Amino acid sequence: MPNYVIAVKYNVKPDKIDEFIDLLSEMARNSLAEPGCLNYEFAKNENDVFLYEKYKDKDSFDYHLLTTHYAEYIDQSMNLIDEKTVDKYKAVEI
Repeated sequence: MPNYVIAVKYNVKPDKIDEFIDLLSEMARNSLAEPGCLNYEFAKNENDVFLYEKYKDKDSFDYHLLTTHYAEYIDQSMNLIDEKTVDKYKAVEI
């Protein structure tokens, strides 16, 4: 079964970018400790942030969505962002 990839694009409120990066950094540490999380990294350009997550499979991602740290992250990040888009992919083996 191919790995499951999530790509998230955020447009963060300019005065909230530092707070958002701190929150996302904590989320990355917690997510990488999950058994099915293979990769969790992000990059920024001013107040635009790109997040790349890779999981062993869709079940691993579904588990991620049920974690306490994910629920807390969603709750805490809502007032920090102006826009969010999420795309889901199956990784291509090379």
